[in-house]
Amino acid sequence: MDFANLFSDGAASSINYGVPQSRAQKRPAGKPKFVKFLAGDIGEGMPEVFFEDPRTFEPKPGPLGQIQTWGIFPYCEDNISDFDGIAMMYRTMAHQLEYHNLGGKPWPEKQFIDVLKDRKREQLSKLDLADLDKKDIVIKIYLKFLEDANGEPRIWRRVRFSAGMKIGVFQDKVLSPVLNWVRNLHCYTFTDIRDGALFGPEDANATDIVHVNQVGYDYLPDDKYMVAHLFSQVGDKFTYLYDYGDKWHHEIEIEQIFPINQSYGRVQILDGKGMCPGENMQGSYQYREFLKAYDSDSYIEQVKKKREILNCPNYKGFGKPPSLFNIDAFDIDQANERLSAALSSPNSVRTGMKGFVMPINPSALDPRIGKLKKGQSIQREWDHENHGYWEETTSSTKDKRNQSACAACGKPGGQDLKTCSGCRAILYCSTEHQKAHWKDVHKKQCSRKYLKK
Repeated sequence: MDFANLFSDGAASSINYGVPQSRAQKRPAGKPKFVKFLAGDIGEGMPEVFFEDPRTFEPKPGPLGQIQTWGIFPYCEDNISDFDGIAMMYRTMAHQLEYHNLGGKPWPEKQFIDVLKDRKREQLSKLDLADLDKKDIVIKIYLKFLEDANGEPRIWRRVRFSAGMKIGVFQDKVLSPVLNWVRNLHCYTFTDIRDGALFGPEDANATDIVHVNQVGYDYLPDDKYMVAHLFSQVGDKFTYLYDYGDKWHHEIEIEQIFPINQSYGRVQILDGKGMCPGENMQGSYQYREFLKAYDSDSYIEQVKKKREILNCPNYKGFGKPPSLFNIDAFDIDQANERLSAALSSPNSVRTGMKGFVMPINPSALDPRIGKLKKGQSIQREWDHENHGYWEETTSSTKDKRNQSACAACGKPGGQDLKTCSGCRAILYCSTEHQKAHWKDVHKKQCSRKYLKK
């Protein structure tokens, strides 16, 4: 099949896959000012912005004054990027063999984004944080488009922590457990809405990475930059997109910045409201409709919807009947337990993210074998009811000090962090915190495995 013909006039309308048809089937007008195409590719189905010069490109804000996804897509009225997924799919089908197999030339879209990434890197290398990375902050994070009857966020959390924490550590060890998303299950991006720059997990291999073009094509590695790089003052906001497939939209607002002499770096959950949506429940817009239906449902129908949430991966350990699940409640004790467990473990391995596997033959070779680094292993948890298992690569070696935080309090200490002498996998900011954490938590994790040697 000649996939390029799918972009010709009327071609897309003759194909019906039960999804909206492409809005941008033609090639943008004019010649590209920077990107280069391989033979056979004329740029059909590609957003017009890629025909501009990325060295001088100036992104335009959306209706709310925010710049999303590098500023490369138009905006919906709610300031979310209005990408054309059908055109992206057709374009990929038409040219993937050319760019994957011939000459090593990257896609034109990647050529463009690479320049934007280089520009952002240079800007950040010259940025004076004015000790912002040494200060504690209070943030309020909430899921967008999920409001109560008064127009207030229905699901939100308020957290205090150090702005010097690496973005990747923040997502893995603070944000995920505090909200109750499953650690290391889906891809994500943080957006600096001042210029649209994206930060995300380097070398991520979750299943939803196939949708990366829809969320901005590429991003800067989030383990190289701090949360302090995403804002400058109280009232600033940045956004967090979780799961490239479902697309859960979050907004994070800086509510308070403490002076250095009042900053101790400890992660604290201060308050919250609402239970996290179930993983894989189709994203913010679908869940909004789910909640609208729930609010008007009978008691029996509400219990059915609660059961649907509790069947999701992030509620596997709920351990109570659906009737005791309060969709508008927030259990701070459970959130603190998840936070403590996350801080007490090594960083998630992004090259071996959690996924569900249904093997044709249980003895089939695992494609991840042979790609593991020192200290890494593959963990499997069988789910016989669903005829498969959950699989994830984990690490037993300590994190890089500049990409970690104290296992007891969450303070990012860089080279000042000290290693547990037993397992040598956990880091602490002080002897006092190590002793307290050993008594309360780490003795159960460390001694059984190492002190018997």
